[in-house]
Amino acid sequence: LGIPFIQEVVACTEAVKCTQSNTDVFLELGGEDAKLIYLTNGLEQRMNTACAGGTGAFIDQIATLLDTDAAGLNKLAEGAEKIYPIASRCGVFAKTDIQPLLNEGVRKEDIAASVFQAVVNQTIAGLANGRPIRGNVAFLGGPLTFLPQLRKRFIETLQLTDEQVLYSENGHYYVAFGAATGMGEANAMAIDE
Repeated sequence: LGIPFIQEVVACTEAVKCTQSNTDVFLELGGEDAKLIYLTNGLEQRMNTACAGGTGAFIDQIATLLDTDAAGLNKLAEGAEKIYPIASRCGVFAKTDIQPLLNEGVRKEDIAASVFQAVVNQTIAGLANGRPIRGNVAFLGGPLTFLPQLRKRFIETLQLTDEQVLYSENGHYYVAFGAATGMGEANAMAIDE
């Protein structure tokens, strides 16, 4: 078809630059990858590599353990009162942390919020590597679009104000829009319309 290849990190970065020019940093969580892109003080693009820990696939896997789906996990997390430490590097390690909590009768609501906090911890530790995530932060990708309780855990952990949080109901389309449009600026403006 003669369509040029556009790498997903590049496509998402260009889509954000064209539609949310006041973004300093953005997080994009997908089904099997996570991206952290710094736009202020020099472009720096980071993406996880060999493992789906802390991504949508991880969330789906843990939701199944709790006899629900990702949306059900989000609903449970709304009623959380306490956060427990849970590994998110790997689903097997997370299950090893979660099963004893279930056996002890810990509320599923608390486990659900703890799973989301584990995703936050994995993303920050694995991708930020000590570089602060500051300024205006955009939240993109399916998990951060459809799971408001996951966004909430990021916002609280990063201590962001409402003004610093950039969110789009079309956040799960940014990579696709960036790739499909070839990122002509006029085309990119249609993302949030």
